[in-house]
Amino acid sequence: MRKLLILFLFGLIFTLAGCNGKDYYCKNKPFDESCYLPMDDLEFEPTEKEEFTINENFEDEALNQKPRNWLLYSNEEYKANGVRAVVAEGENGKFVKMYSDGAWAPMYPQNAPTPTFIFTTKFNLDKERKGIAYASVMLPAEDELPEEDTYNSVTVGVATGAVNTISVTIGKDLKIFGKVGGPFFYYSGNNDGGDTFVTSHTAKLDTWYRFKFVWDAEEDLVQAFLIVDEEEELLYSGKFHISNRYNAEEDGEILVPNVFKVTMPRYSKGWAFLDEVKVERRNK
Repeated sequence: MRKLLILFLFGLIFTLAGCNGKDYYCKNKPFDESCYLPMDDLEFEPTEKEEFTINENFEDEALNQKPRNWLLYSNEEYKANGVRAVVAEGENGKFVKMYSDGAWAPMYPQNAPTPTFIFTTKFNLDKERKGIAYASVMLPAEDELPEEDTYNSVTVGVATGAVNTISVTIGKDLKIFGKVGGPFFYYSGNNDGGDTFVTSHTAKLDTWYRFKFVWDAEEDLVQAFLIVDEEEELLYSGKFHISNRYNAEEDGEILVPNVFKVTMPRYSKGWAFLDEVKVERRNK
């Protein structure tokens, strides 16, 4: 026993003698400049997200499936197939058939009107802080739909998260109108629901309508256009809404959009079609 104790003490002395000040320091701060020597083959993730755009014609998507890069909201209250977004094929190629039963909607405070159908995809132009988005929508006639089904009101546009930047709606009465600012499915802290703008246009069933949305934070500009036979008609031009500014303050930093969204309202049942969704840089 005595011999073992002596051997242990000698071993401890030699171990302590072999440790210098640098060894001890680096054990406590291994990533200090004097201790950490990075390997040449290490790859570090950039802290700044890369910009990316959208170019969706759905031609590469599988039929009867949801497009891969899109999210369709639902929760446990939604019925099976209560909301649907599936790729179909027509005479001019593939597009997305969208259906909503209008029965349920996300639960958010402040009694805000919330849509049942929320279909979104993301993009990132946060560095340039300007861009252009396009989308084509159609409300189908009843002879193209399952028996007893009909078309629905549909809204398309761009948003920052859940906060609407600018959007256009084809209503159940086929009137075309739009909205600037205001969260698209719940109100902000100041209860601001955005501003609606009207147009003189009435849609027709079985007709594709192409819309263009422009935003530029440097110019404090948002716009919406209707494109007919490659001619652009201005529907709205103005400043970013207060709800698109940090903390919804007049002097708050403009929050540029990063989501393309398609919605259909609660308590309204029916179909709408979507095609040719594109987001590109604004080179101006």
